Amino acid sequence: MTIGIAASGPRAGQAILGALAAVEAIGIGAIGGFVSLAVIVDGEIVRAEIQQGGSRALFAGEVPARIANAEIAVLMSSGPNRPVPLAQFTPGDAVVGLVTGHRFPNSTGNNGLPLNEDVLARMHAGIGPDEAIAAVLQQNPMADAGLIALSADGRLSAADSRVLDSFGDRGNATLRSATGAAVSVSHNAILPYRGLALIAAETALNLMEDSCSIPHQIGLSVGLPLVAGPENAIHIDADNRPIAISVADSRFIEGSWSFGLGYRAKVNQGERVMARLTYEPYLVAVDGRLVSIDGAKNAVLAALKEIAPHRCR
Repeated sequence: MTIGIAASGPRAGQAILGALAAVEAIGIGAIGGFVSLAVIVDGEIVRAEIQQGGSRALFAGEVPARIANAEIAVLMSSGPNRPVPLAQFTPGDAVVGLVTGHRFPNSTGNNGLPLNEDVLARMHAGIGPDEAIAAVLQQNPMADAGLIALSADGRLSAADSRVLDSFGDRGNATLRSATGAAVSVSHNAILPYRGLALIAAETALNLMEDSCSIPHQIGLSVGLPLVAGPENAIHIDADNRPIAISVADSRFIEGSWSFGLGYRAKVNQGERVMARLTYEPYLVAVDGRLVSIDGAKNAVLAALKEIAPHRCR
């Protein structure tokens, strides 16, 4: 009956809202109602919440920059009108971290503390998110809850109680990127449940990864020569104009071929990678010359210029 999302990385605040919006666009069930969101910014917790309308109603227009740009962010959402204060679903400490989850992570545990507050207290005592969640669930075997803990330094952990093992409509996904961004999603009572958590997590991770890039465009025209090379790539000159397409399969140099450049093909200027394509066109070449791009003579392809990691945080 709920969904919890947590993310660590550049623009994590915007990323978890994008993930929730994706779930609301696809899913049916316990969505589109309350949202309790918390982020850590400049050593303090910043919150946003709403009882009805989900991610679309949470902000009128653009997401505030402090929330969008936050690198530590969590939310919990479900149907409308949950008990106040909504912050009970996403407790946090600006020095320690934030906790969210699904089902009833705010229910009282055997030691008298809400489960999510218990996790936070253990993290405050120096225990990592993994150990804190494991200890709380071990001491509360009948808990009807899933927990997601995110430390202020970006460590992320998630687990469901044994009670939830019998739930046939729950979903969980945790993803991490090579740059260190991470996201975790847990939900139940939202259909379709197979793969939905993974879609949400992919959405959030892609938003965080793309925030380290600048939107760019590459124009292609027929007549561009194909050359054999170690990989598929577009090559540009000092004025950013395409001068050739290298292809790893040298057969494409002769005869008639339809082909693609593959996943996020490079745009190279000399030995330097200037950008990567985010759109893969359908290309046709005859005798080593481009004769069609998506059935047209010209096309503008979407790409991303990468920013140095220290600049995107």
